[in-house]
Amino acid sequence: MALPRANRLSLRFERERISTTGKTFYGKFFTVISAKQETPSQSPRFAILVSKKTARLAVNRNKIKRITSSLIENILPTIPPNDYLVIPKHQTLELVNKDLQKDIQAVLSKIKLEC
Repeated sequence: MALPRANRLSLRFERERISTTGKTFYGKFFTVISAKQETPSQSPRFAILVSKKTARLAVNRNKIKRITSSLIENILPTIPPNDYLVIPKHQTLELVNKDLQKDIQAVLSKIKLEC
């Protein structure tokens, strides 16, 4: 299932702002860039970036996005309201969701400590 509309961020318009003003956090399977929201909101907003270098086929890129989206949706209430750019690595296709869930929670907990 996809993230709710209130929690999605347009990659086309927000990528440059998040990349330049945000702070980067690294995990084993995910890289997350976190930036303050321009207009404060009560909900965190996410953009998921999967390049052709990560997965050559569009089918695999879309599957990685769906997996990442569902992982984020499971832990959405515990995430502070910022803008996030999530960059998954290729291994997300090959691993069990429990391992991925632990990794994304670890990365997002690093962000909580910094805020």
